Amino acid sequence: MDRQHLLGLNEPVSALVIGGREGIGGAIADALLGNSSTVAVTVTSRDAKWVGEPSPDRRVQRRLLDVTKTEQMISLADELSHRQSGLNVILNCTGVLHTDGFGPERSWRHLDMQTMQHVFAVNTFGVALTIRYLLPLLPRDRRAIFASLSARVGSIGDNKMGGWYSYRASKAAQNMVIRTGAIEAKRARPNLVCVALHPGTVRTALSDPFTKRKAADELFSPSESGQHLISVLSGLSG
Repeated sequence: MDRQHLLGLNEPVSALVIGGREGIGGAIADALLGNSSTVAVTVTSRDAKWVGEPSPDRRVQRRLLDVTKTEQMISLADELSHRQSGLNVILNCTGVLHTDGFGPERSWRHLDMQTMQHVFAVNTFGVALTIRYLLPLLPRDRRAIFASLSARVGSIGDNKMGGWYSYRASKAAQNMVIRTGAIEAKRARPNLVCVALHPGTVRTALSDPFTKRKAADELFSPSESGQHLISVLSGLSG
């Protein structure tokens, strides 16, 4: 990973990793920091205690962010707009499939308004807010990256099993938000890569309850997935 610059950039990486405390987000942050040309990585989490702890790497800043909170998004955007190194990479790694209070719906009988609103707030609306407030911080005149983790189950054409209504629908909606944002961004930022990524099935807290029957070679570790995602992004053009 220690080549001159990551992600096909012609300059050092100055990144924001949203939801980078652990899992795929944490692995991506580690991969970025594994390259000597990375000058700054802001990592966000909803965990105030973790955010308040010092980072072992001087290039890392930890910031509190709930992607469903507009005021927090605006505050972070204002701070990053004054960062000396600027910003050329935004990677959104947030997502919700289940919590202690609910799981993915197996039938339409399980559909619940409150659950759907929460899932869409994180998986779709949070991404839209990120585009609204943070994407404009990326440079207009050179290559930059905006990427968000989606999911294969968000594919309408690939849906053969049914179920998981809120998660499937929220990821499909996220894909459309990103596609629409990419079209608009192209007018002013022709070198911007704006993309939704499928990370594969990864051994994380999000997927663990649903991967018990999968063979080991069907699963990625967060580190493996993070490395693959960076490789994919490096090969994409704006």
